[in-house]
Amino acid sequence: MSLEQLVDIGLIAAYILIVLAAGSAIVLGLVNSFGNPKTLVKSAGGVILLVVIFFIGYSVAPAEFGASTARAMEAASIDPTADSAGTTFKIIGGAMTTTLVLIIIAVVGLIYSSIARIVR
Repeated sequence: MSLEQLVDIGLIAAYILIVLAAGSAIVLGLVNSFGNPKTLVKSAGGVILLVVIFFIGYSVAPAEFGASTARAMEAASIDPTADSAGTTFKIIGGAMTTTLVLIIIAVVGLIYSSIARIVR
């Protein structure tokens, strides 16, 4: 068995384990939430908040890109004039904006909790 075959088997096993872990986390979370419906409402509120943040980021993201981005796309064998390229660019921009907003929220939360501990 060659090294490439071993790497392929390892990657397939890792993919299977990731899917199993994600599925288990979702199923066990739902099973525990049915015992306490308040946590299910809080989780749904969090998911709705994430979707709202993403759509705000998506609506702010530019649909067209500059010359340097077009050159990079051409170098990667992607047609920058295709409609899907603009849509993908906008989705990625929305995801990056969402990530930035969530990082800012996390940092502000850390600073707030640190200050609250000092004051108490």
